[in-house]
Amino acid sequence: MSNLAPASARYEQTVQRFLDELEQAGKRKTPQRAAICRAVVESGGHPTVAEIYQRVTRSFPMISQATVYNTVDTLRELGLIIRLDIANHDHTHYDVVTEPHVNVVCRYCGAIIDVYDPSVDALLEAVAGRSGFSLSPEAGLILYGICPHCLTRGNHARGDGSSPAE
Repeated sequence: MSNLAPASARYEQTVQRFLDELEQAGKRKTPQRAAICRAVVESGGHPTVAEIYQRVTRSFPMISQATVYNTVDTLRELGLIIRLDIANHDHTHYDVVTEPHVNVVCRYCGAIIDVYDPSVDALLEAVAGRSGFSLSPEAGLILYGICPHCLTRGNHARGDGSSPAE
């Protein structure tokens, strides 16, 4: 989860930074783009474009999905958010946290949790060194497992070994 609480100074700074970067990229600062940036930042997690669109239409019911998609894509191109391709998820998720970290995904409920550890940087450097790859700036890790909530509900004991997403 993101630690950018709505109305916090850091939250407002992040929204303003997104708007400034969009403007520098040649996009006008419009109320709709501001609402999209706010929706991304205030999501507190890993929203999909559909979730961002749903949130923005509360304030701008006539906004097009294309505007939301294009703005989110521009934020990604600018390196302000990261695209997460989660296995077995129907929609792409986006992460406001751009520094290396681990995204832990529950195989049952789909929850995505950010885990920060200094060893992630060292691991990525080691992988780059051993593989010869130049890792992309959004390099991070996605690990799959069963969240504590699903463990206590017994979701891990389906009997057939498959997850709901399979």
